[in-house]
Amino acid sequence: MKVTYFNHSGFLVETENKVLVFDYYSQGKRFDFFDPKAYEGKDIIFFVSHNHGDHFDTRILDWADNGAYVMSHDVTLDSTFSGEVLYVKPHETYQFHGLTIETLLSNDEGVAFAVLADGKEIYHGGDLNWWHWNGESQEFNDEIAKSYQDEILKIKGRKFHVAFIPADLRLEDKYSWATDYFMQEVDAEAIFPMHFWGKFQVCQMLKEKPYGDKIVQISKANETFTI
Repeated sequence: MKVTYFNHSGFLVETENKVLVFDYYSQGKRFDFFDPKAYEGKDIIFFVSHNHGDHFDTRILDWADNGAYVMSHDVTLDSTFSGEVLYVKPHETYQFHGLTIETLLSNDEGVAFAVLADGKEIYHGGDLNWWHWNGESQEFNDEIAKSYQDEILKIKGRKFHVAFIPADLRLEDKYSWATDYFMQEVDAEAIFPMHFWGKFQVCQMLKEKPYGDKIVQISKANETFTI
């Protein structure tokens, strides 16, 4: 299995027969690396976890002839769009293009994904995160803690081949709480930090954690790893 980090929360996962593109974000084509011609003969599926502009880039709609789409229910497309789209809601399981797709409820917008593709278990959190902001009220942060924990406990005890988990340094000393809890209750062979807004040092910071040997050191946009 190969994984390419594009930008922000955008990743490509290539399995034996599938190409899964999660939350592609080209930032006005500044980070526009995906080329469907590089994956001829493989089934390409684009995943959109929610409607925020840093997770749903309309650039992906240009590739309607090359693939299909799995989109959170809160994403709205123009009525003229003719691509193949599966709209998903939280806490459901779907069969689509030979994939098994499970959804969790994001505590921001939309969904998180747990996908089985060619025998590989893949988790992409979208904006499901432990959004503890030091300046917020205790009530807000308690609600965030509960909402994150409740969703992660729905996949408790599972082991994913690869997991993409937000690690946002705007949360200051709480940036790792989402990954900490995920690794306490779930597990993954390889963990890719995401949603770190170009602050690649977060990968090295997470490597100092007890699970640090599973953290993938991302150093640049459009970087590919073999898992």
